[in-house]
Amino acid sequence: MPPLHLSTTYINDVPGESEYFYGRVNNPTRELFERTLASLEGIENYEEQHAFAMASGMSAVSLIAELAKPGDNVVITKDVYGGTTNYFSKIIRERGVEVNFCDFADTEKLDSLLNEKTKLAWIESPSNPSMNLYDLQKISEIVHGYPTLLVADSTFSTPFITRPFEHGVDIIMHSTTKYIGGHSDTLGGAVVCKDPELHETLMLYQRQGGAIMSPFDSYLVQRGLYSLGPRIKLHSENAHKLAEYLENSELIREVRYPGLKGFENHEIAVKQMNYFGGMLSFYLEENVNQEKFWKSLELYKLAVSLGGVETLIELPYLMTHDNAQETEASAPIDLIRVSTGLENIEDLIEDMDTALNAAKK
Repeated sequence: MPPLHLSTTYINDVPGESEYFYGRVNNPTRELFERTLASLEGIENYEEQHAFAMASGMSAVSLIAELAKPGDNVVITKDVYGGTTNYFSKIIRERGVEVNFCDFADTEKLDSLLNEKTKLAWIESPSNPSMNLYDLQKISEIVHGYPTLLVADSTFSTPFITRPFEHGVDIIMHSTTKYIGGHSDTLGGAVVCKDPELHETLMLYQRQGGAIMSPFDSYLVQRGLYSLGPRIKLHSENAHKLAEYLENSELIREVRYPGLKGFENHEIAVKQMNYFGGMLSFYLEENVNQEKFWKSLELYKLAVSLGGVETLIELPYLMTHDNAQETEASAPIDLIRVSTGLENIEDLIEDMDTALNAAKK
């Protein structure tokens, strides 16, 4: 593993002339991660046009949001991470930015909300928590009919599933806390853009805003990148098998997973995803007691976050999206979300089956 550099200040051989100056501006450990991630996302000049490693996923959101000025307009997909919903519906609106949420599957509605003042169009695909899937190339063609930047939160996907730049996206963000870190022991976010001028603007915002990723977190997420490919493959294989089990259960009303052939946008998933991912969501039938179901699970940890080696399960309406309940992007009340981990899939299916049957009314 590359070394961990904790220094906050660096010796100058000549006053003002040094590759490294101050830890907020640059750090060797952070730079390695920033360049590696940019390379994985398809940036050819990744040494210069690196990613921006931030202190959290929400710091990455706020860095991009700095591009929207008072009087501008932002359009966001309706099914989106609760923190993003809260940030734009409350904080950004208070700055004088118009914010509109809509279902990006309704392309006519999306087009009607875009105009010459639209600075950002924000998409998640697959979306959090309902696993809605959108044709990124089609969305980009609509968005780029205006002077608008298309932003993709690719936290669920990572570069090993989808590389959004290949589908017309302008800015990619990740919560590195999730799959990139991969072990639920690091907090961070990242932003990557493909336009050199935009890169300079975001670099100014990052360095002067100061919400940079710490050296130790940079070390952990760089470590995570080394195993990300094999982990994503196994996450996806396990999630696919779990989704197939749930789809065939009489105790499940609906399963939301892009890899299922019956999924509404399965053909889009095949076109723009290398794997179908480790995330899925579902609805219980009415004859299943939800509280008893939770309490009967043993391997599934009832917790927020996602992308770690352990399987997590949650009710978004009361957990990750609880503060979004009064917004235009509130989560469905009875939706259950699963972040499928790396455990033995037979054990996960057996535990799910036992809990569902124990919870039958």
